[in-house]
Order: sequence, then C-alpha cells, then structure tokens
Amino acid sequence: MNIRDIARLADVTPGTVSKVLNNYPDISEATKRHVLKIIEENQYDPKANVRSSKASSDTPRIGLVVEGVYNELYSILHQTLSIRIHNAGYTIISFNDNFYVQNKAEKLGELRVQIERDKICALVYIGGNFESVPQEDFRALPCPVIFVNTVLPFHTGAPTYSSVQVSHFETAYAQMQYLISSGHRNICTVISSFADNSVYGLRTNAYQAALRSSGLEHNLSHFLECHYRSDIVYQQLPIFLRDHPEITAICCQADVMIPGILRAIHDTGKIPGKDVAVISFDGLDSTGFSIPSVTTFAQPVSDMLQFLDKLLFQLISKESPHQNITFRPTFLQRESC
Repeated sequence: MNIRDIARLADVTPGTVSKVLNNYPDISEATKRHVLKIIEENQYDPKANVRSSKASSDTPRIGLVVEGVYNELYSILHQTLSIRIHNAGYTIISFNDNFYVQNKAEKLGELRVQIERDKICALVYIGGNFESVPQEDFRALPCPVIFVNTVLPFHTGAPTYSSVQVSHFETAYAQMQYLISSGHRNICTVISSFADNSVYGLRTNAYQAALRSSGLEHNLSHFLECHYRSDIVYQQLPIFLRDHPEITAICCQADVMIPGILRAIHDTGKIPGKDVAVISFDGLDSTGFSIPSVTTFAQPVSDMLQFLDKLLFQLISKESPHQNITFRPTFLQRESC
C-alpha cells in the first residue's frame, strides 16, 4: 500500500495525505481525522512504502473532457473524477470545450486524433450533443468512451460507447407539471438559451411540451434567456415581473441561476416562496441554504460517480462491455413552493 492507495480510500488527493502526514496547518481537523483513520485501519507505514515512481510517459492516460465550462455541476463531476483517476495511478489529459455549435462529427474526429496522439486508454466526455453523428463514427473510436449527460443518437445493435445519463426531459416535464398541478397558470421560465442543444436544451423542450399539453401556450412567450448567469437574470427578471404582475411562479432550468432569481423577486417588492413560487433543477448544495430554500430536482451525483468510476476501469481492463444507464433525479420539496 502507498500514499495513492490511502488517498483513493479517503477520496482525497495524495497531496492532502502528504500534508496530513507532515502535520500541515491548512488541513481541517475533520479531514485530518478522516485520513488518519484510513491510515490506521490499513496499517500504512509511509517509511516502509517508499516506491520509485514511473516516468510520466509510461503512466497510462485517461482523457477527461468537459463541454460547458460554466456549469457548476460539471465542475463538481470533473473535480471528483480527477481525484479518483489520479489516485488509481493514471495521468489525466483534461480538455475544456465550450463550443457547442461546432459540428460534432468534426469534434469526434479531433478526439480520435487526440486519443491516438496522446495514447489515451479511455475517455470521459461530460456534456455536449452528438445526436447527429453517424454510428460508424462512434465505431471508429480507438478507446472506450463514456458520455456523461450528453445528448446522443439512437443506435441499434451492440453499443459502441457507454453513457451515464439523467432523465432530463422527463424530469423537466415533471418540474413544470408540478407548478401547473399546484394551480399556477402564469409562469415565467428561466433558461440558458434557445440555442443550447445540450441536455439543458432537452429541458427547454420539456417545459414547452408541458405548457402546451395543459393549454397554457400563452406562457411560451414568458421564457427568459439568461445563459446560466445570475447577473443576467437579475437584469431581466425585475423588468419582466413589473411588466407581468400576474406571474405567480418561476420555473428555473438550472440551480446556478437561482441567486439572481431570488434577489430579483425580493427587489420587486415580492416574497419568494409566498408571492412567487420557484422550482429548479440540478440539486446544487447552495439551494438548500438560500432564503427561502429552493425546491429542486437533484441529480444523483454520488450514484452517478460511483457507477462511472467502476465502469471506467472495467472498460479499460475489458471486464465489462459498454453500458448505458439513466438515473432519475430526487425531488426535494422546500420552502420556495
């Protein structure tokens, strides 16, 4: 056992383990106790486990791509995956890609070149939309690829890639339906952009479908494009609420925009959760600490990471075929509704 093994068991970085062993003051007492407990349970002796490290060129590499660099939830996935991949003894080749308008067949071609050039043994791609990419392009991938929260095409036959998804359309439909079934007939919907074709675009489609199915088409003109930014929400929403005093509820596409929504409602002289109901999607921790706490559908990030972590290394070792799984978010009813 070595320092990486301890870090993996404790779900921290090797650097954190090193700081605990060397009694650095910038480590919290809770983290220190947790790491020391793991060390004691596994009878780890740092002096007896000196091991020469391999040259970086010999270390197997895993690619980690995040499309949508302003998505806080994707940042959490990226950070946790990075720690687990590093602790498993792999080098991480990380890319950020925010160009969702790029032709995805072209993007997949670029990834193939990158995989072969850097000798990447597996790739995790978070976000994006590959719906229009032909099946043969996926077959040409030179290593196992797992897509996470990605819009993908419907393929027949044996899968040529793995995916870990959330039921975005169905959940967003339920999100809007919750407001409608609660008696709201005048609803403002805050989205990223109508041009967003990621899984967040699926949510927009679901909101529209739910409004149409309930005969509330007049709310289709009550969509605000705010690009995942609270400052843009705060610029637009107060004006909209003053122009539309009949609005009694706000359906928010992503939790990251919630601070701007709550402040905008407050500054127009109304009380969030009382005068205007608010419901959101993603389950960021911050929504539970706002005033009022926000009703939201939480993506099961821990379950997703656990499945993804296991599947990734099973695909590398060829112990598992490709798998495609969809998780259901958890409904958290709070004070804002």
